[in-house]
Amino acid sequence: MSTLRDIVGSDEPTTVENMQADRPLVDLLYARGVIDKTAKRMAFNRLYPRAATRKLVLNSILGAAAAFFASGFIMIMAANWQDLGELIKLLIPQTVMVLCLLGIWWKGIPSLAGKLFACGVILGIEGVLVILTQSYQLDADSAWFFRRLIFLPLPVIIVARFLPLWAIWIVLFNFYLIAEISISEISFRRYIEEPGLFFSVVSFIAFIFLYEFFGKITENNFSWDWIRSRWFRFLLVLYALFPTIGQIVMTYGSFIDDGFDGIKVLDLLLMAFGVLFVIGGIFYFSKLKTDLWSLALFVLGVDVLILIIAMITFEEIDVPDEVLPVIGLIFSVLIFWGSYVLLNKFRISLRKNIPDQGKEVESSS
Repeated sequence: MSTLRDIVGSDEPTTVENMQADRPLVDLLYARGVIDKTAKRMAFNRLYPRAATRKLVLNSILGAAAAFFASGFIMIMAANWQDLGELIKLLIPQTVMVLCLLGIWWKGIPSLAGKLFACGVILGIEGVLVILTQSYQLDADSAWFFRRLIFLPLPVIIVARFLPLWAIWIVLFNFYLIAEISISEISFRRYIEEPGLFFSVVSFIAFIFLYEFFGKITENNFSWDWIRSRWFRFLLVLYALFPTIGQIVMTYGSFIDDGFDGIKVLDLLLMAFGVLFVIGGIFYFSKLKTDLWSLALFVLGVDVLILIIAMITFEEIDVPDEVLPVIGLIFSVLIFWGSYVLLNKFRISLRKNIPDQGKEVESSS
């Protein structure tokens, strides 16, 4: 294909692959008929690579369109909900389930579209449960509802192997656990001050331990790579740390106010276990399983614990109220600045280790 370089006497023919050009030159070549539309598109793709962002943009547009369509459909149904019969109300989520199942059969469960259709099946199941409890007055308590909300969609979640679904399921499982515990909360209060918080801590820490253990035993099994995403571990750590810090602070506050007489034995044991969990998490993600984001969460958890416990202690020893905000400001600046320095050193050490690991691989090969 001849171009302007052939006109000035270049021996090497210029093609889309080797020409040095910019957008105006490509537009000029296309306007003069030197290149066709396909060559113009190839030139733009080479001049302005956007293969990595094209898929993201297209998926974002598709997701936005689906969200607008779903919102419009929901608004229309909500506006006319009272005029619909009971049978039609039940048929709507069941129709969604059938259509999504057909979508799974069409696209295949391993594809992203198939996993999104699996989400639609789960939403259909939940819609049926909500309509049954509202329309037929089943006198269903929260435990009854969450029990079916958790376990009926579980086979679909297991087959889909879609991490966002697993993250949502773990959160809903905790609500189900709290609902079950609330039924026998009176008996639990003999041993635990806050039964719901107690079991939230236990369940979320158990999930993060199971995640790390399962990732270890399936390390050489590539079919389980989908579950090793760092953002999923980040969410699990966040889920586990939030109730753990709350339980430690509440137990420490009760101990400061009433001593050992005002604190339950299990709460004290869980407080000690929570402290060990936080310290162990910092050691694990800094030495054994280097993960900067998970480590940052644990360090932030330590910062919050130190700051709140310090403020509780200062308030207990009768520090003047007008001095407490100043002390809190100084403590927060010092604590968070020290954490930033610590994490920055860890980040720099990770960058230094990357070239060393590459050299080791080259020498071994």
